Amino acid sequence: MPPPAPRWLARCAAATAAALVLAGCGGGGGDGGETEREPPDRLAVTLSSETGPSFRVSLDCGVADRPACAEILDALREERDAERCEPIAATGARIVVRGTIGGEQVGAAIDRRTDCEARLYDRVRAALAP
Repeated sequence: MPPPAPRWLARCAAATAAALVLAGCGGGGGDGGETEREPPDRLAVTLSSETGPSFRVSLDCGVADRPACAEILDALREERDAERCEPIAATGARIVVRGTIGGEQVGAAIDRRTDCEARLYDRVRAALAP
């Protein structure tokens, strides 16, 4: 005796959906070569000082920490004219930024030796504030 029509249709639909999912997940097609995945967009920001403890913040730039990453990257891209920067008293404070954005390595060290560096330092530190 054949199964009732609604149940049979549901089984056929489920089997078809499963076959389509498996076909899509199989990877098929292409030249069979593995494509290298781009590393995720992440930054590690380390704040250190000669007078206090150091700490490190890891940022996931693709999701939750996107605004902080954008602000830090904008600050690092800002052009600084060394001729217009005035020396200030060194504090020993330093920020080191390292990571990967869009598959490219990113890195910078910011010391507070001039007024320009102090503004950059403050801007990056502010981007990390909750």
